[in-house]
Amino acid sequence: MRVKIQQSDLLPVLQSVSRSVGVKSTLPVLANILIQTQSGKLKLSATNLEIGVVERVNCEILEEGEITIPARTFLEIIQALPSEEIDIEATPEILKITAKNFSANLNGIQASEFPTIPLSSEKSVDIKADILKTSIPQLSFAAASDEGRPVLTGILTELKKDSLELVATDGFRLARKTVKLEGSQDLSLRVLIPRRTFEEVVRLISEQQSNGEDETIKISTSENQNQIIFKIGLTEVSSRLIEGNFPSWEKIIPVNIENRTIIDRDALLKAVKLASVFARSESNIIKIQTQKNALKLSSEAKELGAQESSVEADSEGTEITIAFNSRFLIEALSATTSAQISIEFSGSLSPALMKPVGEEGLQYVVMPIRLS
Repeated sequence: MRVKIQQSDLLPVLQSVSRSVGVKSTLPVLANILIQTQSGKLKLSATNLEIGVVERVNCEILEEGEITIPARTFLEIIQALPSEEIDIEATPEILKITAKNFSANLNGIQASEFPTIPLSSEKSVDIKADILKTSIPQLSFAAASDEGRPVLTGILTELKKDSLELVATDGFRLARKTVKLEGSQDLSLRVLIPRRTFEEVVRLISEQQSNGEDETIKISTSENQNQIIFKIGLTEVSSRLIEGNFPSWEKIIPVNIENRTIIDRDALLKAVKLASVFARSESNIIKIQTQKNALKLSSEAKELGAQESSVEADSEGTEITIAFNSRFLIEALSATTSAQISIEFSGSLSPALMKPVGEEGLQYVVMPIRLS
């Protein structure tokens, strides 16, 4: 293999691919990037066996070929080179890098040892990139980070004919986003996609959009249905799906509402953050009391003392005193830019339902904490 490529073209693609390298794997080849020539472009692939990323970049191909090379070392070399043309030449196990006043030989592993990254099936659905770019940060925080229950580390993704529904929960809070899609879609899906996969897809979307590239994503499954594939411009992301039964989240949504309060989001967020200062040593517990024209927030710690604040609000229904984990409230309030939040309370020991006012399809459910 031999190609000529601009350092400024190669570097951003290499940085994107390197994020998905299997750095902690016992298989040495997973720490490598697969480099191939294909259809007039340089194709770079990386995988940690959970997520695989394939990028393509324009180059001048002088000789076809392929090799895998250590991702970290290759990235460090390309980063340090000036923004000029680079000559890359490879035998099956050695990559030679030549630039102005520089040359290096990098030991690699034969491309035949690199695992296959699944390709998409023929059926796919087209979604505007901004839908995922906006929606995923609004709910990914609610998925579990602890691998103890793998199904809770994923985001339930349901594609219907005219809508996309995303649900995440860690058992203590839940986030749900429903988006109407333009036109009728041929592909229907109900799959559990790892949160980390979605977060990587959002990063790639941002990178593509900064380069002025395609704003539509194609989503499909592999032929054996155990992988999800996102095609973002010239980039493909392949990820394993999580197996298992997602909780029956519909049962968590409160139905019998005793109090509905509409409140300024920024004001409430500031009050919760203040209350959390005194709650850190007390499992982040803060207490909220609904009043006719306000929400009263209080917290205390044996070492520090206590605080109490009041935020103006439009409250209707029974006065309720309820306790929450302040972190759960802060993350939900921070994930939306809506000016006001509607909070529906169903009792002091029942989940509260939070809805950003004016933003259709977005809901948060937060479980209360039982006070002793």
